Amino acid sequence: MSTLAPITPFYAAKVANIRLASEGVDKVVTPQMLYTYHKKGTIASAEVVGSDKKYFDGDAFKTWLDSYVSGGATSTRTNVEALALQYM
Repeated sequence: MSTLAPITPFYAAKVANIRLASEGVDKVVTPQMLYTYHKKGTIASAEVVGSDKKYFDGDAFKTWLDSYVSGGATSTRTNVEALALQYM
């Protein structure tokens, strides 16, 4: 059972941006990015009885956020420059 409350991708983006700014990390997380992560299962989801909204498991989101802030989690965007180096 999760110790942290479930959180919607919309509010998760807001929380992530506050944390990133407070730690001086020059990144921005968009709600759409997190809705995509929910759809792909990048962050474990949670069901909230009586709600049709999408939710992340609170602990799973915290784990992802800790990793993202420290640079361990990356976005799903392809680093084109790194990819190009493979073909040079």
